[in-house]
Amino acid sequence: MADKKSTNVPVSNFPDAGATALPNKPGEPPFKLSLSANKIEFKCSDDKKPASVFVKLHNPTSETVSYKVRCTSADIFRVQPPIGFIKPNETVSIVIWYQNQDKKDAMTKCHYFAFYHTHSDGKGPRELWANAKIEGVRRVPAAFTTATK
Repeated sequence: MADKKSTNVPVSNFPDAGATALPNKPGEPPFKLSLSANKIEFKCSDDKKPASVFVKLHNPTSETVSYKVRCTSADIFRVQPPIGFIKPNETVSIVIWYQNQDKKDAMTKCHYFAFYHTHSDGKGPRELWANAKIEGVRRVPAAFTTATK
């Protein structure tokens, strides 16, 4: 099982996985952070055990930013931590779980994760995101494969 702990680690030269097949909606600001994946691929087992994926989010800017990760279905996905802060030139690890209970339903729908960011203004993350102006967004599609034994 995946470790729930998030760690902020200074990283130099963090490669961004780049744009995904899901473009921003008209008027949405471009994503200014770096993300380690342009697809979240869950390896599903027949025994219905949850599948997890680690994603790294990097802040290449000179300011502390807050991030928020949303998913298309809170019933089948979990994100840990779903919100937080990243200092300049640091990287945070995020764990995304798929509950793996109804694979047919998941495979017939277009699921994705939306990564948002905004500047930090000294408030706590939940208070900040209550009225935050989004400064960047990237939607990352979810994919489901069968785990090989």
